[in-house]
Amino acid sequence: MHVDGTPQHVNRQPVALVREEWRVVDRWWTEEPVSRRYFDVVLQSGENAVVFRDEERACWFTQRGA
Repeated sequence: MHVDGTPQHVNRQPVALVREEWRVVDRWWTEEPVSRRYFDVVLQSGENAVVFRDEERACWFTQRGA
C-alpha cells in the first residue's frame, strides 16, 4: 500500500494505474458496520481488477479481476 492508501500490488502483480476510487460506508448503526475503500485498477499485465480494503478488519480483498 502506498502512503496515500492506494494498492501497490494485487495478487502479486504491480498496479500500473488506479482508474477510480470510492468509499462505501453502511450499516454504521449495527454491530457489524461496513466501511470499505474500493479501487478499480489496471495491473502492469494489462488486466483490470477491483479491490477493496475493509477498514473495519484492516485487510484487502479482490472483488473481481486478476
